[in-house]
Amino acid sequence: SSMNRALLLLFLVGCSDPTVKEPYQQKDLTVEEIRAKLKSEDFKQRLEASKQIDKLPSEEKLLVLLNLAADPESSTRLLAVKKLQAVDDPRARQKLEQLAQSDPDSDVREVAGQR
Repeated sequence: SSMNRALLLLFLVGCSDPTVKEPYQQKDLTVEEIRAKLKSEDFKQRLEASKQIDKLPSEEKLLVLLNLAADPESSTRLLAVKKLQAVDDPRARQKLEQLAQSDPDSDVREVAGQR
């Protein structure tokens, strides 16, 4: 598995800014990186993105989730909905009500409507 990690590190470093030398593990993900990982075919990548969202400070977490709730990908919106339900904020509740009413995906509407 250290071989996999080395290859992953090589891939990440190779695909990103070569001046960034910090270890991969330490890095906090941006919204775009979280979104990219959520769309990954690799379950571990999706899990990492999900955990990363949970570690964000509450205001930032809310903003990321509101952003993800508008994603074109229904599976990404569904994840955002599930996490928004745990956020005690009127903006989260408003977004959930909106999605419950008008999301194009029936699963997203159903889950958003559960309180």
